Amino acid sequence: MASQENVKVYALDLPSHPANPLGISFATSSDEELVAASSGLTRDLSTKRNLGLVLARMLGWQRLMFLDDDIHDVSEEDVDALAAGLGDHNVSVLIPEDYPDNSVACHAHRLGGGEQGKFASAGGMGVRCDRDDLAFFPNIYNEDWFFFCEEAANRKIIKVGESRQVAYDPYEDPQRAVKEEFGDLLAEGVYARLDFHQGVLGIDIDYWAAFIEKRKAFHRRVVGSLKRVEESFKHHQERDLDPKKAKDVRAAQASIRAAQDQLERISPNLCQKFVDLWQSDLIQWRRYLTKLPRFDSIPSAFEHLSLIYDETPSPSTR
Repeated sequence: MASQENVKVYALDLPSHPANPLGISFATSSDEELVAASSGLTRDLSTKRNLGLVLARMLGWQRLMFLDDDIHDVSEEDVDALAAGLGDHNVSVLIPEDYPDNSVACHAHRLGGGEQGKFASAGGMGVRCDRDDLAFFPNIYNEDWFFFCEEAANRKIIKVGESRQVAYDPYEDPQRAVKEEFGDLLAEGVYARLDFHQGVLGIDIDYWAAFIEKRKAFHRRVVGSLKRVEESFKHHQERDLDPKKAKDVRAAQASIRAAQDQLERISPNLCQKFVDLWQSDLIQWRRYLTKLPRFDSIPSAFEHLSLIYDETPSPSTR
């Protein structure tokens, strides 16, 4: 593909889990209680995203684009718009309209007839990297929400266009909802404060105790709305039923029940523990960035990080 498009591409392998090529350890990733609260969720997505930020700093790049492999129909004009948006914003985004990047619980909310928003994500995102307040991606669901939390609070995120996300079945495995619940709870709780122009400072155990109750009420509303949709099927002729929607409703009910069970295992103290460690990790990360060496080539940066990589030949001169 790179040869056909006449572009230079580098491909690299991350070390097997736990992948940590950066030489920095985050407490939010290593704390056993936090990992258990995400049902042992182990992904290398946050490491990949943090690696992109590190490479940008080592190579002196001002602007960086993140693009997930399930995002498509992104044009050169979209890329230009992402870059241009970083002139007066720290983060620019393309937001999928046809299949929004929501959690299982939020998909279930929409399926039950609830109004569900579509939000910024790192799936198609531009980042201004040459600044002192650059954040990191913690290893938890909604890692991108935590990354651009300060930008959201300061209205430094701009939507510059739309993209398309490959459809998937969010209800295929109820464990997906289980693994998302802790990160979804934390992110929704933090952003609920941003809606009232309040920051992370001031969040405490009492706040989380109250917000967990709000989360439980949200789950109950979703359960109720799905039940009403299910009951409405009984009043339709069989030929008028959408078999896929009926199947999705039953699967969504199972996912929400699994999320409810997981929420019962999450305490206000554990939520506050994440926030405290997240803020501590953020201080450590920003110090780490100031000590990174500079390189004039991508291969030399990869070699410094002891990463195994391959590269395409340089593009031909046209």
